[in-house]
Amino acid sequence: MMLTSYAIGFSIGAALLLILALSSIYRELPLPRWARGCGYLMLLAMISTQLQHQQVLQLGLGLGSGSGSVPDTLNWQYVLSLALQSSGFYGLFLGLLRAQARHWPPHLALPPLGCALAVAAAQVGEQRWGVLLCMASGGGGALYLGHLVYQLRSQRRWFALEVQTLLLFAAMAVLIALLGLLSPQLGWQRFAASFSWMISLSFGLVLYLLLRFPDLPDKAVEAVGNAYAISTLSNLNLEQTELQLRELFEQQHIYKDENLNLTKVADLLEINAHQLSELVNSRFQVGFSRLVRNYRVEAAQKMLIDEPRASVLSVGLSVGFTTQSNFYVAFKSITGMVPGQFRKQHLLADG
Repeated sequence: MMLTSYAIGFSIGAALLLILALSSIYRELPLPRWARGCGYLMLLAMISTQLQHQQVLQLGLGLGSGSGSVPDTLNWQYVLSLALQSSGFYGLFLGLLRAQARHWPPHLALPPLGCALAVAAAQVGEQRWGVLLCMASGGGGALYLGHLVYQLRSQRRWFALEVQTLLLFAAMAVLIALLGLLSPQLGWQRFAASFSWMISLSFGLVLYLLLRFPDLPDKAVEAVGNAYAISTLSNLNLEQTELQLRELFEQQHIYKDENLNLTKVADLLEINAHQLSELVNSRFQVGFSRLVRNYRVEAAQKMLIDEPRASVLSVGLSVGFTTQSNFYVAFKSITGMVPGQFRKQHLLADG
């Protein structure tokens, strides 16, 4: 009970942290407004769901004889919270993965429609079937999102990781649906405890991915733009635009801006983000995120040698990295060694 309460507290704190990140760090992420709204809705609904789970656990409902009865705390409003978090998750990632699509087939509405039917079922007293239908719809939506990510496999270095993550979320949704179906035998308290842990583990996974791969959302936007774009460079003076881009990085050192993203640089060049993404891929043979990291790591290499008394953290922050861990990961991925090892090796060679 106590461990579950801690897990619920962690998930609520993580949800609030992600709400803050979505409104600040990822504010410049070119998401449709409705998709960003779905992200906020998902996180707020998850908080509501976890608070209701905590209430069930504190009241000790659903154990022993009569466990098939539905406690007052698990009413149709509870199913509404599930529907909003499932639909919000689906809408957020659908907006991210199909932001540039011109055609939206009718079947894309099936997961939210299933969630709406789940709420309707709960309103007439069928909470158990409402939970089942809601989570089945959420699992189906996650599987479809995994299909969309798989279609971007030629554009994405980490697509296997993302597909596996979405499949894991889908598996969790299906498992919760089965737990809801078996709730008369298990008891609602065991259902609430199991679901609470799965939500907490999901938040833990999301936080790990964002810390381990902080530019993952930017990579997604970049890959989607490449996948949907039909060449947008026909009306550009490629040589001149490339020179302007190099000047921004090599003379104005815009890579030092820790909030630099595709949209900001495109605005400086007076082109759109799709044109910039295609330009970088065609002229530099790397994605935009990788280009920024290359310039930052190159500048850091020079600083590590020229300023031997500067701390590794201060070097990383001065060239645009937001944390030491991000700096270490990027530096090692490009040079094959961590910053301290690089500095030591070169200072010994010069000495």
